[in-house]
Amino acid sequence: MGLAVFYETLLVILVSALTAAVCLSSYLVTRRKTMLYACVAFLFYFFDVASILQDEFVMGARALGLSSEYLLLRSVYTLITGAGFLGAFWFMVCEYLGERRRAVRVTPIVVFVVLSLVLLAVAGESKVLRFCYYSCRAAFMFWILLYGGAHFLRARDEVERQRLGRYKLHCTVLALLGLVMVAEDALFFLVLSTDTLTLGPITLSAERNYAENLLMMVCAAMTCWFALRQLNIHSNKSPVVDDTQRYRQTAEDLLVYAKRHQLTAREQEVLDFILRDQDNQNIASAMQLAPSTVKVHVHNILQKTGHANRQQLIQDFWKTV
Repeated sequence: MGLAVFYETLLVILVSALTAAVCLSSYLVTRRKTMLYACVAFLFYFFDVASILQDEFVMGARALGLSSEYLLLRSVYTLITGAGFLGAFWFMVCEYLGERRRAVRVTPIVVFVVLSLVLLAVAGESKVLRFCYYSCRAAFMFWILLYGGAHFLRARDEVERQRLGRYKLHCTVLALLGLVMVAEDALFFLVLSTDTLTLGPITLSAERNYAENLLMMVCAAMTCWFALRQLNIHSNKSPVVDDTQRYRQTAEDLLVYAKRHQLTAREQEVLDFILRDQDNQNIASAMQLAPSTVKVHVHNILQKTGHANRQQLIQDFWKTV
């Protein structure tokens, strides 16, 4: 391993670990499952990238290179870590889109694992089959992006389209990097037919996709931004009514939640005050309503959302929007 690749590997490992920690912190505060899935994804990627250093250690210890048995176990190991971080990202997207069907959640992961195992078993020295095996990760990523895109195109509610549409640029960047991933594997396995490529002082390996590392760094930046934004929102549990920063960050999510549970405009307004930890008397004063009217609105909101009390309602809001 060249020195440049060594430090690049350390950087990816460090960023993966830090992103997992940020996501875990966000989950512990907000209880949003998307953050828990993101944490799991980056933990799996941490171990995936760390296997490169493991290879160097084993080669140094054996002084005879890597045995065929070790390479087979190493391939199974990377298949597991690949299924781990891609499956966690897939669960994260399903959670964000509100996809609850178990078959839809599980089937893509099973297909990825089975297809990868079959290609691993029959690939042998075939460059084409090895290319197909390493391209399974990119194929899974494209599936995630296509599913999200299809959900966006099928959405008829304008608020939902706006909520999903804000990630169009992010998804476009990820798709372009995915194409670079496929091109990199094609260069190694189909064009050059080599396991290593030396560019001056840098030696690149076909076993590692460097475009994938770059894609994951982009994902890490996006995820950290989202996680830190959620932590910022929850940093003040009792914001004042004119807290415009919090209002800008939660207004769109409030619309989405109200649409999902078919809340009226007045109930949505009451819910906004509930999320600000305002009691019925304060809500009545702010909205110039009778306390009994506010009590009816609160009862209707709890009934429509299926919760027994305000605390459950607030927790559900931050978990699901």
